[in-house]
Amino acid sequence: MKLTFVITTLLLFTIIHAPAQQKRDTIHHAAATQKKAKLKDELQLDKKQTDALKTSKNEYKQKAKEVKSDSTLSKKERKAQVKKLKKEQQEKFDAVLTPEQREKEKQLKKEKHDKKGSKL
Repeated sequence: MKLTFVITTLLLFTIIHAPAQQKRDTIHHAAATQKKAKLKDELQLDKKQTDALKTSKNEYKQKAKEVKSDSTLSKKERKAQVKKLKKEQQEKFDAVLTPEQREKEKQLKKEKHDKKGSKL
């Protein structure tokens, strides 16, 4: 009797918990998609710019993944290389944008930074 109760309880917990996990992952993906769309709209990026930025972002992710998984590097070296990759990524990002778009991006970053500062 007790064993049946324990198994039933565990089964119910598993059934209830699984959809909650899926929902959280879906919400995170949706939020990231909304941020990308907002940035695209705010900077008024055209199709060519969007494609170039997407390609650059994918290259960065791949290189960063390789650096992070390189066990021959020390933690400090990995951190320095990732920082270097981020800088290169930002330079590529800036190269794709027009001067007006770069100014708008800087303004958006400043607003985001100010907003974060006011929350603390």
